Amino acid sequence: MISLSTKKVLIPLKGNSYQVLIGSSILSTLSDEIKKKNLNKNLIIAVDGNVWHYHQKKIKNLSTQISNKIFFYIVPPGEKSKSYLELNKFYDQLLNNGFGRDTLIIGIGGGVIGDLIGFAAATFMRGVQLVHIPTTLLASVDSSIGGKTGINFGKRKNIIGAFYQPKAVFIDTDFLDTLPLEEKISGLGEVIKYAFLSDYDLFNFVEKKFNSLFDKKIIQEIILKSVSIKAAIVAQDEKESSLRKILNFGHTFAHAFESEMNFRVKHGEAVVAGMIAALFLSNELNLLSNQNLEKFLSLPLKIKLPLKFASMNKGNIYDIMHSDKKSSSGKINFVLISDIGNILLDVHANKKEIFNALQKTEDAIHKNLIKPK
Repeated sequence: MISLSTKKVLIPLKGNSYQVLIGSSILSTLSDEIKKKNLNKNLIIAVDGNVWHYHQKKIKNLSTQISNKIFFYIVPPGEKSKSYLELNKFYDQLLNNGFGRDTLIIGIGGGVIGDLIGFAAATFMRGVQLVHIPTTLLASVDSSIGGKTGINFGKRKNIIGAFYQPKAVFIDTDFLDTLPLEEKISGLGEVIKYAFLSDYDLFNFVEKKFNSLFDKKIIQEIILKSVSIKAAIVAQDEKESSLRKILNFGHTFAHAFESEMNFRVKHGEAVVAGMIAALFLSNELNLLSNQNLEKFLSLPLKIKLPLKFASMNKGNIYDIMHSDKKSSSGKINFVLISDIGNILLDVHANKKEIFNALQKTEDAIHKNLIKPK
C-alpha cells in the first residue's frame, strides 16, 4: 500500500502517460504497481554495481514477489558503461536467457543506468516495457524523467540515443541514504538548473536551504518540485523541438567539458561549470545584466568544483561543442538566460565571445577554490 506521504506526479503524454512515485520505502509497492498496470512479468533487472553492493538483499526480496522468471544484470559503475560494449553485453544476456517482446526491463541506478538500459529497452525487439528506479539525486530530479536515452560514442556525450518513455518511475528516497556525498553534491547541479528555469521562489528556496538540502524532508520537496517542472515541460514538448530545449541550460558547455575530460568528472559537476559558463556568455552577449550575473553566480559557486575545471583546453571544448548534437548549420546553439525563468533558446555567439566566457568561468572556479587568508 502506498503511504500518504508518497507523492505522485503524472507525466501527461499522448498515448503513453505514466506516473512518477516519490517517497520513502516506496520500493515495496513495486509488485502491486506492476500488477495494477498489467505489466509483463518476465523481468530482467539491470542494477548499478554500487547499488547492488548496498541493496542486493532488498532488491532480491522485492523481485521474487513479482515473477518467477527474473534475471539480474550488474552494470559496472561509471560513465564508461554508457558504451556500445556494455550495450552489446546486455543484448547478449537478453537473448541468451530467452527474453522476448513480453519482457519488462527494470533499471535501478543513476543516470548511466537510465540512459543505457533505457536505450536497450527502446531498441531490443523494437521496444519492450521499461521501469526506472533512480537511486541518485541527479537521476531522481532529472534524467529518469522524460524518456531521453542514449550512449556515448567517439568521446561524444549521448550522441546515439532515442526518446523512449518508461511505464513508471519509482523514486525511493531511501536509496539516497547510501549515496556518497560527492554524488549528492553532483545531483545539486540539476537542482540548481531547475532553480534557474523556474521562478524566484524556487531560486531563493534553494539558495536559502542550500546547506540543509540533504535533509530528508527538504530533499523530497526538491525532488517533487523538480519532477513537476520537468513533467510540465515534457508534456508540452516530448521530443525537444522547442520548449524542452530550456532543460539544456548549461549542458552544451557541460557535455563538452565531460568529453574533454574523458568523462572523469561527475555529470552534475560539469552541469554546474556549464551553467557558470552560460551565465558569463549571457552577460558577454549583453543578455544578462552585471547585477544579475553577480547574483546568479552566487548559487552555482556554492559548489566547490575539481581543480581540472579551472584549466581546460578552450580550443578542444570549442571544437567539441561544434559537433554537439544540438548544433546546426555549423553553429553552436546555446541555451542562455536573461532572468530567472526567462530562458533564451538557440542563441549564437562568435569564437571570441565563447572563449571569453570560458576564461571567466575558469577564473571564477579557480578563485572559488582558493581560500582567503
